[in-house]
Amino acid sequence: MKEIHKSFSKNDMIELIEVFKIDIDYFDITKTKLSKQLLKYINDNETFTPNIEYFINNKNELIDYLSKPNQLKVSTYQKKEIMYIAKNILLYCNQGCFHNTSFIDEYEMIDCANYIKFYGDIPTVRRALITLNKKYTEKFEIHISPKIKFELEKKKKLKRQRPIVTFKYGKFTLFEKS
Repeated sequence: MKEIHKSFSKNDMIELIEVFKIDIDYFDITKTKLSKQLLKYINDNETFTPNIEYFINNKNELIDYLSKPNQLKVSTYQKKEIMYIAKNILLYCNQGCFHNTSFIDEYEMIDCANYIKFYGDIPTVRRALITLNKKYTEKFEIHISPKIKFELEKKKKLKRQRPIVTFKYGKFTLFEKS
């Protein structure tokens, strides 16, 4: 690997260093120096601690992850455009027609849905495509980065473990067990 992709910020690299327990002192150095040190460490060492959060199990997967653009980074302009399309898809799904949407016809909506399906890290996009999949015959696969997928699965597990609370009428005294 020649270099780490520029879309990774210094904080992204620090997070990777902490998650994979890489022995690099990252205090008081620039992003460029940190990138060079991380790259040197990856090239010199063969073994890495596998991580479930990033779905990275070996050196080659880590190199592949760092050489591609960071999936979590989307420019502000691009995010606004994606959100606008997603909101129009939600509007279509709620109304059932193209009356108040920016779409001219069904084909344009399908093209836009195919465009935004790669940005599944944005919650509005996920909600729009899930709603569209329920109402439309063609199914759209939502692409989600491994880190966000892990966080969503963790939230789902926590949701299942919570006790169900029921409310009944009457007087209740709440006390703390000691």
